[in-house]
Amino acid sequence: MGKHLPVPYCIAKSAAHPVAPKGLKADCVPADQMDVPVVWAPTSVAGKLAVLLREFDRDPQGIGHRIRQLLDAGAEDFRSAAVEFLKSAGESGAFYYLVSLLAAEGMLIAVLCESALSVSQMAATVRAAHRFDALADLKIARSLTESVIANDRAIPVKGAVRLLDVLDQVSDSRRIVAPLMRLLRHPNPELRSKVIKIIGRGSRSARWVQGRLAETDPRVRANAIESLNGVDTAEARGLLLASVHDPDNRVVGNALVALYHLGETEIIGDFFRIAAEKSARFRATAAWAIGQTGDPRFSEALVRLMQDGEASVRSRAFRSLTRIKAAAAKARMARPWHIAGSVRQGPPGGQRVLRFAVASEDGAPEPSLLGTHVILSEGSKRIVSYRFMARAPADRMSLSFVFPCVKQSAAPWVRGALNCAPWKRPGDLWRLIPYAVPEAVEQYRAAKHAALLTADLEALQMALLSPPDAAESSDLWTALRQARHSEEAGNPGKCHVIIFNCSDRIAPPPDDLVASPTAAGLVQAVSTVDCPALEDFCRRKGGAFYLAASSEEAASLIQSCYLTLLANYEVVYTPAISECRQVKLQVQTSSGWGEAEIPVLP
Repeated sequence: MGKHLPVPYCIAKSAAHPVAPKGLKADCVPADQMDVPVVWAPTSVAGKLAVLLREFDRDPQGIGHRIRQLLDAGAEDFRSAAVEFLKSAGESGAFYYLVSLLAAEGMLIAVLCESALSVSQMAATVRAAHRFDALADLKIARSLTESVIANDRAIPVKGAVRLLDVLDQVSDSRRIVAPLMRLLRHPNPELRSKVIKIIGRGSRSARWVQGRLAETDPRVRANAIESLNGVDTAEARGLLLASVHDPDNRVVGNALVALYHLGETEIIGDFFRIAAEKSARFRATAAWAIGQTGDPRFSEALVRLMQDGEASVRSRAFRSLTRIKAAAAKARMARPWHIAGSVRQGPPGGQRVLRFAVASEDGAPEPSLLGTHVILSEGSKRIVSYRFMARAPADRMSLSFVFPCVKQSAAPWVRGALNCAPWKRPGDLWRLIPYAVPEAVEQYRAAKHAALLTADLEALQMALLSPPDAAESSDLWTALRQARHSEEAGNPGKCHVIIFNCSDRIAPPPDDLVASPTAAGLVQAVSTVDCPALEDFCRRKGGAFYLAASSEEAASLIQSCYLTLLANYEVVYTPAISECRQVKLQVQTSSGWGEAEIPVLP
């Protein structure tokens, strides 16, 4: 016998490859039995398969034939070798060929159920099977069911449970419902709970899920409830709301997450409630569920849970806080949103009504918000309980910009109006009504032509940018009277007014203007100086008066005034601070974010 070399692969007279390929199993063969000039001579099936797959792209047909010969020589050894390769394989021609071969030979299920493969490796293998067979998930589900029912020793129950998790991730659940129905009576509750989760998602039937909630095993109930995530029907919401009070923490956590994603604001307080439970299991579930929302309103609760006496609670709280910070960073990398609105105060001790609008900078379609996307606070206090609804904005409206006569076209308040242009709806009518401030009555005249209502945005822009022509003098109250006449003339939609003022010498308004029953639309004023007469007029008309610290701030406030008119969301809540004059509103979704201080109007 020749001398045995103590290296993984024996080297012939040529020393071109003195080191064996990384990761291959060590073998030892007699040097005098090696063919010359063989470079590597792996003897294990794993070693031979690894070499063949590594060289697969060089000659797919020839090497594929040799791989099949290796399979024919011993299926058990080949299966173990395939698992070793799949543990470290990336996407390649060799990877897809091996998966297709395993599927064709009926070995894929056994390989997938090997404990050596992680769930992510199993998922990658199933996705690869989909590349060459669109019905791969259905075939896997059928084979898995047959093997489990037949009690195939090659398919351990734990492996089958993990494979069901993978199918839940990568498969169209509706397609695999039928074969998995046969496993509903399986004695193993963990396997049965996974099957129920998949069937529930595939059927999307709240009635079917309700039948599973009679199960005594909490895992079954928890997975049944989880299968309703994303099902937005009255029946599903009813089951989820009832499950928030289940005695099992996992059932409660899954119900809360599903309801949060449906925008159900009623359960926001329940997150805080279970985070303060005596049971550590419930507190850990609260930490996990909060992380699934990515909602920053729960950050303080997580900080408290990170100081919990139970290690499991602390670790989950830490991971969830990391997820919330990542979600906030992602939202802020997306487009920022303009938010504006107003809060109406009800009777003393009553509720407040917040109406607001959200718009992008470029006028792109506004986001579709859910109630749980809204975060509301008064001072340092969060509003936990509120009702949210989407409102249909008015079909059409008329808007008068009542601005002082100025010669400079770059006035900040003019820019503020021009910046509203991307949000103008085609059917709305706009106009400019210039007025002379008391300090300059002799210098400036109002322009008659600019007072015409028009849907032509370009014409309105030209009026804003052009100095008004000489005409009869007009003060602020005369300009507002002209806006009132447009209402009486039957112009379409509500007639709103946005005023800019830079004078503290505005006289009190005429009694007839104050008493006129107009104000079907909203009167809003932005002023860079204290102006009691104008502020009192806005208050008596149920409007809003904003004091800007500068002309530049006035431009931003004029944009907010216009956006308020487009308000199509409403929040009703009980105030946390009765004397609060501003409410902080934050909106965050995966596609963007925004925040604003919303005034509380009388």
